[in-house]
Formats: sequence, structure tokens, C-alpha cells
Amino acid sequence: MSQCSNCGAALSGNPKFCPSCGTPVSGPESAPGGEPARSGPSPRRIIFVVSLILVGLALFVFYLIPSTHPVIGSQPVVAEPSDYGPVAVTMTTIPFREEAGDLVFSLDDLKRYKLIRFEYTGGKTPRAVMAYLGPDGRLVTSISSSEHCGSTEFEIKDNKIYCSNCPSNWDMMTMEAYACCAQYYPDPIPSTVVGDEVRIGKSVVQNWAGRL
Repeated sequence: MSQCSNCGAALSGNPKFCPSCGTPVSGPESAPGGEPARSGPSPRRIIFVVSLILVGLALFVFYLIPSTHPVIGSQPVVAEPSDYGPVAVTMTTIPFREEAGDLVFSLDDLKRYKLIRFEYTGGKTPRAVMAYLGPDGRLVTSISSSEHCGSTEFEIKDNKIYCSNCPSNWDMMTMEAYACCAQYYPDPIPSTVVGDEVRIGKSVVQNWAGRL
């Protein structure tokens, strides 16, 4: 039996006020049935836990499921999807022309060979340019260079780009590295398709400064 905190009178049952002195009686709130009510987790705690879960999911997606390279993701799809198997697709050098500030080559050549390259020598520094069709049929154009080992030659197999001079290879769409030279993949550059031709801004190639 409890007692009044003010006068010490015995309290029976669950009075709200002391019958002797009228002091309010403090005690646990009761739920229906006379049992003390159980309070659930606070909204602030719930928000904190949910935030931790969302951050964990974001980190999982970012580190374990790399997203498509932003330049590649903005490129158009120009062919049917086609996975690359273990048989290597090597580079084919094709003709190109300069027109109205663009470097222009045939989209049909790219569809025929899958992986093409050409050398642009009109700027201060000669640049090798490459293009390929991604597994989803997307057009990908890039500077054909891995500055770390100096290679300008690559091949494709198993949906990866392989350097011809070192063990480096990268995912065709995310550019995630699977060996050395992680940040020195063939650097994607934007291009457009006009009719049956691919156009790359000449200034993009001329102004590419490298990453070393």
C-alpha cells in the first residue's frame, strides 16, 4: 500500500488525491484494465532508425552497385542490346572527316565493327578517339587513352574494356576498374547522332587535358 508524499497517510486503491490532505497523488498512467500503460518508441527515435536504414541502403547501392558513368548514361541508344562474350572484339580504324567544328564518322561503321577508333591530329596534341556499342545498344564515345600506361589500344570481351598494354580492364558502362589504372579508363566524351552519322565536338577532343 502506498503513502501520501505530503502527509504520509495510507492510500488504498488508486486515488487521484490524498483523502487526508488533498495532495495530488502521482503514479503511472493506467491503461484500460488497470495495468500501467506502456509508451512506444518516440517519433524522434523512429526517424533516427529509419534514417540509418536509408543511409545504409544508399551506401550499399553506391559502393556495391556502381551506376552508369554520367556521360555514358546521357548517350543515345542506337542498336539492339547485345552482350559481349569471351571472344575479344578488337579495334578497327575507320575514316572520319571534319565538318562545322565536329569530327564525323559513320554510324554504320560502328554498328558493323562494334569497336572503332581514329586519330585526330588537328589540335596541339594528337588524340586517339574511340567509340563502341554498349551491351544495351548505347553509343559510347571516348578518348582512346589510358595515361598511366600510355595505351591507346583496347578490346572488348565479357562486357568489359581491356587495355592492350597492361592488365587493366573496366566495366563498359560504369567504368568500374577490375585491375590497376582505376581512374585512367578511356574517358567518355559526349557525342550526338545526326542521321546515319556520329558527331563529336572538335573542341572537346582538342581541349581534353588528361588526368595525370
